[in-house]
Amino acid sequence: MYNHQLDTFLMVADLGSFGKAAEALYISAPAVIQQVNILEDRCGFKLFARSNQGVKLTPAGKSLYEDAKTIIKLSEDSLNKAKRLADTSETTVRIATSLLFKCRLLPDIWAAISEEYPELKIEILPMADHQSRSDSFSKLGTKYDLWEGIYCTKGWKGICQFLELKQTPICCAVAKNHRLAKADRLSLPDLNGEYIVMPLEGLSYELDSLRKEIKESYPTVQFVDSSYYGVDTFTLCEVNPYVLITQEIYKDIHPNLVTIPLDTPYTMPYGLIYANEQTSATKKFIAAAKKITKNSVKI
Repeated sequence: MYNHQLDTFLMVADLGSFGKAAEALYISAPAVIQQVNILEDRCGFKLFARSNQGVKLTPAGKSLYEDAKTIIKLSEDSLNKAKRLADTSETTVRIATSLLFKCRLLPDIWAAISEEYPELKIEILPMADHQSRSDSFSKLGTKYDLWEGIYCTKGWKGICQFLELKQTPICCAVAKNHRLAKADRLSLPDLNGEYIVMPLEGLSYELDSLRKEIKESYPTVQFVDSSYYGVDTFTLCEVNPYVLITQEIYKDIHPNLVTIPLDTPYTMPYGLIYANEQTSATKKFIAAAKKITKNSVKI
């Protein structure tokens, strides 16, 4: 991490003498002088003005003196943080949650896993609802280990791993005063002439296929592309006569909208999204979750 010659430099500066610094550090005075000389050579300027009365910091030395304390503190904090992460990676699974990525199935999965791996612990961490895809996945495997939610079969391929827990039907969500709000089920012809809010193309094979089918058969439908699904998206559909393409499992996050099943063969995979490179604890967790789903444990 930081250059340990800084420790010697600080000691000399505090005591004002190579000899006193040597006594405090339990090394010889020549060794102290050598370390300071090496540090000055590395810096390219003098740190001390030397005289028979002792040593005094130069202006450049004073500047380094103040910053060196911060450098050492940051280095120690960084090491401690890394050590805590190394320790917890063996026993703790960090689960990200947000409005969209709630822990709906994980509590039951965790109850089953904790019986087999009592040493495992979980840590629930908040994830911002509105953040870019690159920001979300840059933190996967560093800030958190996994989250639960819909998997985008096209856009997320290769940048994460996925364990499917179920397939969730595609639905439509509309404001309570929308003309379709009282319907028990909807078919594609019902959407003719509507404004439909959908994720951007290129994220999901299933949703791209649905979009293509609607475009080809119902040319009066107009699409409103949404770069992300969050509070703003739901509010948009509450205050406008829009039809939001959503999933049945998400009906609990927009209670002011009416969620209606859509007659379509397309469904969306739902499960655990986790990092390509997993911690030891995450590997145990995922292996146990796979075992649970393979044995058809109800989740």
